[in-house]
Amino acid sequence: MVDVVVVGGGFAGVTAARETALRGARTLLLEARDRLGGRTWTAPWEGLDIELGGGWVHWHQPNTWTEIVRAGLAVEVGEETEVAAWYVGDERRTGTIAERDAVAERGWNAFVEGAEESLPLPHDPLARIDRLARLDRMSIAERMAELDLTEEERDVLAAELESLASGPLSESGAVSVLRWHALSGYSLALTQYAGGRVTLVEGTGALLRAIAGGARFETRLEAPVAAISRSATGIEVRLRDGEAVAARAAIVALPLNALAAVEFDPPLPADKRAAIATGQASTGIKVFIRARGPAIQQNAIRPGHPFGYLATEHLLDGGEQVMIGFGIDGAACDTSDLASVQRRLDDIIPGYEVVAATANDWLGQEFSRGTWAIHRPGWYTTHHANARRPEGPVVFAGSDIANGWSGFIDGAIESGFRGAALALDAMTSHRRAA
Repeated sequence: MVDVVVVGGGFAGVTAARETALRGARTLLLEARDRLGGRTWTAPWEGLDIELGGGWVHWHQPNTWTEIVRAGLAVEVGEETEVAAWYVGDERRTGTIAERDAVAERGWNAFVEGAEESLPLPHDPLARIDRLARLDRMSIAERMAELDLTEEERDVLAAELESLASGPLSESGAVSVLRWHALSGYSLALTQYAGGRVTLVEGTGALLRAIAGGARFETRLEAPVAAISRSATGIEVRLRDGEAVAARAAIVALPLNALAAVEFDPPLPADKRAAIATGQASTGIKVFIRARGPAIQQNAIRPGHPFGYLATEHLLDGGEQVMIGFGIDGAACDTSDLASVQRRLDDIIPGYEVVAATANDWLGQEFSRGTWAIHRPGWYTTHHANARRPEGPVVFAGSDIANGWSGFIDGAIESGFRGAALALDAMTSHRRAA
């Protein structure tokens, strides 16, 4: 028997395993994939290391920044945009990034009006749920429909919010936008900076390895969990291959959309099952395109486009560059079809020839079932507290249910700290009862 079994080896699970092991608990981490990292993945492509999942960090993200400093890792800031483009209907407009941001800010500020009163404590989204409730019931699309915007302001805002939501605006909760805004100091400029400018020089894998190396715990890869049972003596975790692991407490650090694949005995309470069934709304894609053309730092946005936010990530030798794009529907972009990618690229940043393209199918993979967490309307008034509640010695963690930077590495680390503390408390309580 181990003291703690951690199910899921993303940043939340690895943090939780480190913290329980540091406090003397015999800890076993089970990860279904053949690698750690969850929805972060530093992978080689075209001679470069790219972040197929989450990749950006910022000093406004306290848990991540602490770990970066502890590990002695370096960060770098992306280059400034030279040409910004935006679409109003089918008309392509270009200018400086400051000119486009001025348009975006007018719509953004109208959207987030009242955020400081409804989210006065950004790391506690339920602190003033009475004030937040009206907007929590709304989708991003419904909130946008309330706003008195020009066509240009509306199209620019829609494109900005599609890249944030990684899914249909009609399915994504308006509070997801307010939370990113509040956590970023109630500023569009800081929201953009915190969510898309600062990266780790050695990649997210370096940070993950540093956390995992902070304590000794056992890790098993390619070990998907089928069921978790509770009894008077503790926990039994059954793997899909039939192996059973006994533990005193379990930390389940799986994405919300992947939780339904695990059987719980006794069954989870109805309110928690409802939270899992609701899930989170992301259906999007993160696309990398290697293209040949002018050596210019580009940034273009277009609502409704399969990768409607597209920007230069790296300028390469030989007149090539790597662009990174985000779209709301992973099924709408087949990166193996370069002719299709070329047509789509021509529709947002013309003048470049596609050399190669790639993306990871986060939506189609059973251990993620989506990209970063974007909660549906009603999540905070109805489901957030229930999803976070422990069920005896079974504790839940993960970026999707973080109080702070949900959907980011920081939220995962925060949730891992909390999960470890709750699991250790559950072990102590069990021992006293025995």
